[in-house]
Amino acid sequence: MFWGLTPALNLLEEYTLSKRDTPEELNILIIGGSDCRHILLTEAKKFLYAKCKINFYLIDACMEHVARQLLLLNIALQPPENLGLEQKTKIFMEIYGNTLVRPSTAKYLKSLASNLVKMVTDYDYLKSFMSFINIDIKYKERDYLENLLKFWCGRDDYNICECWDRRLRKSLGIRYDSKIGAFDWDLHMRFHSIGGKQVCTQEYKNFRLNGVAFSWLESEVSKPNRSLVCAVLPKGEKYTHYGYLGDVQTGPYVAFGLDCEDKSFLDSSNGQNSYRATDITERNLKQIFYEILDKQEYKHNKTSDLKLGSIIMKEEKLVVDVKSPDFVPKPPKKCVELEDQITFLTISALDMMKYKEKYRNLFDIVYFGNTSIKYLDKVLMEHIMKNDSVLIIENQLFVLSNRDRDLEEFGKNISEKIEGLNVTKHQFDILKDSYAKFILNK
Repeated sequence: MFWGLTPALNLLEEYTLSKRDTPEELNILIIGGSDCRHILLTEAKKFLYAKCKINFYLIDACMEHVARQLLLLNIALQPPENLGLEQKTKIFMEIYGNTLVRPSTAKYLKSLASNLVKMVTDYDYLKSFMSFINIDIKYKERDYLENLLKFWCGRDDYNICECWDRRLRKSLGIRYDSKIGAFDWDLHMRFHSIGGKQVCTQEYKNFRLNGVAFSWLESEVSKPNRSLVCAVLPKGEKYTHYGYLGDVQTGPYVAFGLDCEDKSFLDSSNGQNSYRATDITERNLKQIFYEILDKQEYKHNKTSDLKLGSIIMKEEKLVVDVKSPDFVPKPPKKCVELEDQITFLTISALDMMKYKEKYRNLFDIVYFGNTSIKYLDKVLMEHIMKNDSVLIIENQLFVLSNRDRDLEEFGKNISEKIEGLNVTKHQFDILKDSYAKFILNK
């Protein structure tokens, strides 16, 4: 929850892998994507292809995911005169993957959240700032979304460190007293063996201990990331909630931090990485944000890069400053325009799609998150997918609590779900690959 546990995909590349030309219009349905990583990477790489309008349809069961995607897209698409590339990247990374953020980032989050409240309650206002966004959800879901965003910009005490520690105690059980050893075991015996070698010992331990995945030498975090909260309910003038219920084991490194076009970022010496997954994530996000805005190839400037892969930091339990910072909301800036459209749909729309004519043979790509495979239905797929369209299913490879037998069971579940569908299967190893990919033949 809160971040995807598979690498970001360029969905245009996935479509053209079968030597197909880029169509004039591409319709993509993403079910349970958890975050906007695939949208950002696809938009960044569009300049490499023939002109194509993409219509993204996003379905998530949790409104928390919808709210965070709106928030992260808003940050990613801020104009450069309002948010520079370096500043934008670090704010995005903090809000995306850290339980604690810098005071300045906490203020910025509140400013954006107050504007998002207006957007989800007034669709005309939404169009004036993010014209490429459509929100087609039920009234009760929109009310919940409003309450959630109001909590983000509220002044209620939210001690996310206590929430994190409760989740940690529950997940580790009797191993809690020897947690550092448990973290080391999970990293070296599981994470590294399945493709996460770029995650360094120090940054992983820091994430497992405090929930702070991304850190830099020149910054100090102390304010709670209020976007990492679940089940917000109004209680008079304040709100009650269930605290943090997300991932406490893998971390947000998988989406952008395990591979890089610049292979020097993957160098190691004597078993020690030159760069952390944090540094790779920062470099990849800079490239994505630059290419979305400038529509040309990114050339990385290495002059400010520090090789922190072997750095040893003081291990300490961080303490949250629960006092909410005073802030004056900045005038919101209109996002950079996209030629494409992003539509958020309610989860109940899936049941109706198989009966509606407007969805017949609509989608060129259908993507299922690993927790949403239960919604994969033969009748639905045959109705909404075009002939020769692409079906992508997330694997649970980076769920560190899984073992080989669990992955094999998940592979059997995938096989059962696509049984009866006339599909061509790409080569897929359930113990090594992040995705199962199929071509639908109707």
